[in-house]
Amino acid sequence: MSGTRRRSLRGMALIAALGVTVAATLTSWSVLGLADPATAELGECPPGTIPGPGNTNPIWTDDNVAIYAGQDFRAEAGAAEAEGLVVVQGDADFTKSPGGTFNVGWVGVGSGVVPTPGETMLAVGGDLSVGAGTVLDVGANARNAANELVGGNVDVGGITTPDYESDGSRYRLNNGTLSQDLGAGATANWSTWGADIAAASTTYAALPSTGTVTAAFTVIDFVGDGAATQQVFTVTSAALAANPEIHFTGIPAGASVVINVTGSGPVTWAPYYFSDNGVRVDDPASPDFGTVAQRTLWNFVAATSVHVAGSSQVLGTILLPAADPAADQPALRVTASTNGRLYTNGTIVMDGVGNEHHNYPWIEPPFDCIPEPIVPQATGSVTIAKEVAPEDAAFLPDGVLFHGIVTCELPDEGGEVVAEWYVAPGGSTVVDGLPVGASCVIQESIGVGARAVAPLVLVGPVLAPTYFLWQTPVWDPSPPEFVVPASDDPVQFTFTVTNALVRGAFTIEKAVEGEGAPAATFAGTWSCTLSGEVVGEGEWSLQAGETTEPIDALVGATCTIAEIAPGDPDGGRWSAPVIDPASVTITAASAQEPLTFQVINTFTTDSPTPTPTPTPTPEPGPGPGGELPATGTTVPWWAIAVGGALLIGGAAVVLITAVRRRRS
Repeated sequence: MSGTRRRSLRGMALIAALGVTVAATLTSWSVLGLADPATAELGECPPGTIPGPGNTNPIWTDDNVAIYAGQDFRAEAGAAEAEGLVVVQGDADFTKSPGGTFNVGWVGVGSGVVPTPGETMLAVGGDLSVGAGTVLDVGANARNAANELVGGNVDVGGITTPDYESDGSRYRLNNGTLSQDLGAGATANWSTWGADIAAASTTYAALPSTGTVTAAFTVIDFVGDGAATQQVFTVTSAALAANPEIHFTGIPAGASVVINVTGSGPVTWAPYYFSDNGVRVDDPASPDFGTVAQRTLWNFVAATSVHVAGSSQVLGTILLPAADPAADQPALRVTASTNGRLYTNGTIVMDGVGNEHHNYPWIEPPFDCIPEPIVPQATGSVTIAKEVAPEDAAFLPDGVLFHGIVTCELPDEGGEVVAEWYVAPGGSTVVDGLPVGASCVIQESIGVGARAVAPLVLVGPVLAPTYFLWQTPVWDPSPPEFVVPASDDPVQFTFTVTNALVRGAFTIEKAVEGEGAPAATFAGTWSCTLSGEVVGEGEWSLQAGETTEPIDALVGATCTIAEIAPGDPDGGRWSAPVIDPASVTITAASAQEPLTFQVINTFTTDSPTPTPTPTPTPEPGPGPGGELPATGTTVPWWAIAVGGALLIGGAAVVLITAVRRRRS
């Protein structure tokens, strides 16, 4: 298990520094709301006892393998995390149901024994896939000695699904990198591990027992001799499966414990109780939790498959050299939480409910803690600066970041590196972890069709909104291509990228209809909204026949206008305005040919008040002899004869059918 280790890269290398405000935001990524762990000197293995799993444990460094699958690895159901370096010779798939985050390398709650920040934390010889709804989170909260978030790296021999370069929505590497298309190089450092695991298992199985084993009434007692520095026990898989309480006595301080489990065929083991010298130790609060987890190794010598069942905390490293399970079963299935190492030449499936693997290195070689990575590859960096005009920056949310990637072709071994970056308007960022000598191209991914980015659990970057239409980024120097220099090279690269929003325009035209319309000034307001936010508003004032100058508006915005009701003049009145169209959606073409609103007001003249017609005075009618009375005389009552008519002005107007004489 030795050899030169080549650090491959392809993927996500975020910023090393974004300035005080942005950096403060990014340092809380992926920590799941947990307290920052206590600091420890990087490159140190844990001395003495490791506490039980927690989120405030000191951080120690371990670059040895925590989980090894000689075939495939799958994280399914509600499995939560795998602490430490994970090496998979076959394919790896992370598809939780109904989804959620799966942590690798550094985790929310664990032993605190983790790989070096910025180094490989997941190596996959075949293909890597992450299912819909799942986020693969590697190196959460992994910081270097300068307290910069550098995350963890992922090396992939085949491809990623979804392709990491085009869709990063299911990957979160916390400033780490992802390398794919590496072939056998992705796991070359562990090419002998399959044979080494088998050899180690055989060696342990040949050791003579130093203690006794008694199984009865659901309890197995492992009684040591109190003296040997390596305590060895042998137990059948049937006895182990039938007795879920594990009791240790007589184990000297500092001694390792090897338990050889005999019996072929599948094994289902669901321990729920561990004690040492009569005191329960599988409670994470136990001061001896880490001691028992580190010193114990379960060697399933001939089992074809093992299911570590239940939902308890299982203490100790599990070694399963065989890889011959039933066709539809993995070699090692884990639904409980495990504390130690997991090694098998077959497939591993984690599919419990919130189950976690906590990295407790075994206390003997070759499965003990290794504090430093082997031969880290020389890396360099590039600086990216961001410029946005103030009138455009005013539309952006507070704390907004622009996002992009740096893609580098590896000069010798093939494959490529994709490193992500974020930068605030007016700020700059350093993208590091790039292999020296690689040819790189910088891209920015904002706007329609932008590369998707993983959502963050709590606090994360507020990305530049994609509902804005952005002009093509302008790079200086251009094109943004470079060869990665060494960190001590006097020539370093800085690229400035300038962004501007695409704008269109509209005009308002005033029309007046109706005869006799007086000269008048009309006024109103305009407003534009985009994705529910007001992105422009103002006032306008026009006379009949006038048109406003083009009014700028963001492409994609919906704009409307309104008119303030004009006062009616003497002699007429204005109708309610007719606005056509009711709204417009701003297009890029409208920058050259503005869209037009027409506001039409109709004037109506008041009708004149008609002169009243006077009622004529009646003229006297004729007397009994037919004569007309003189003007101003009184017509006597007898002037009306039976059957006669009263003549007024020569016209008969009343027909009389009967008259009765009035008494005087």
